[in-house]
Amino acid sequence: MFREKRYKQVVHAVEKGILDGKYKLGDRIPSINSWRIRTGLSRSSIILALKELKSRGIIESDQSVGYFVSSTKIEVVYRILLLFGIPSLFKEDISNSLIQSLGNGVTVDILFHGADPETLDLLLDKVAGKYSVYVIIPSVNCNIESKLKRLGGKVILADYYVDSLIGKFSSVTQDFANDTYDALESCLPAIRRYKEIILVQNSRFEPMSRMDGIKRFCATYNFEVGYIKTMENLPIKQGAIYLTPEDREIVFILTAMEKQNLVIGRDFGLITFNETVLKKVISGGLTTLSTDFVQMGRTIAELIRQPGIRTVHNPWKLIMRNTL
Repeated sequence: MFREKRYKQVVHAVEKGILDGKYKLGDRIPSINSWRIRTGLSRSSIILALKELKSRGIIESDQSVGYFVSSTKIEVVYRILLLFGIPSLFKEDISNSLIQSLGNGVTVDILFHGADPETLDLLLDKVAGKYSVYVIIPSVNCNIESKLKRLGGKVILADYYVDSLIGKFSSVTQDFANDTYDALESCLPAIRRYKEIILVQNSRFEPMSRMDGIKRFCATYNFEVGYIKTMENLPIKQGAIYLTPEDREIVFILTAMEKQNLVIGRDFGLITFNETVLKKVISGGLTTLSTDFVQMGRTIAELIRQPGIRTVHNPWKLIMRNTL
């Protein structure tokens, strides 16, 4: 028969105190030593109970006053922080899907680290111990394992995974190299009309493993391969397919197209990454290679509910439109 962990009696006592009006917003609750005397539990058990209440946002602590009630919403089961890189429409898809999948008893905060490792590092220090679940899209080339372990809640990495963290934290990830290769291979008849494939992206913000997939595809099927950081003020190469995950690069490419009087899908090709509603209508629809961000949110919700550590490859799809 299921036996609830003993420390939960402290959690329930605080919840009941709030429901009965004994503890109001801002009121102090008993100290660790007081709880030990009342319950007979060990210090470590009391700390575990207070840690759960704190991660749900019900209590906070201050050196001068001890523990106090910071929220009377005891129905909150998961207090979740989404710590993402740069604001974008597809991140809204992840968060909306996650919230819908978990239903009631959830509060969600969103912070952005701007794909900057130092900012991410500082934010991890700031939010440690304040949430029950941390969903994090890490920055490229970050080294955050020790700080993730000190967060105090369940950690789930999203979008792309840091190799050194495999098996240590759950993740819902894209396989950028293999997904890009498979996508190009799936539309090989359309690509055969071109001679070169060029990746356009700033490696500081995006994983370069996409380039690994492009190089392997070009070597297998005898295409020329290229890489540039930006198309700003550069002409389009006729006979080339451009791949880019960055919206501003799409603008640069389409601007150059107009200046050169080229026809997209005939004189050159364009494949974008990360499906959004705007990409359905720009230039009659942009061909897009995208992971399923709605499914990513659902899978994150599953990982939150389930015990243990899992690494899940999120599915991708290639949406063929007028630009190829």
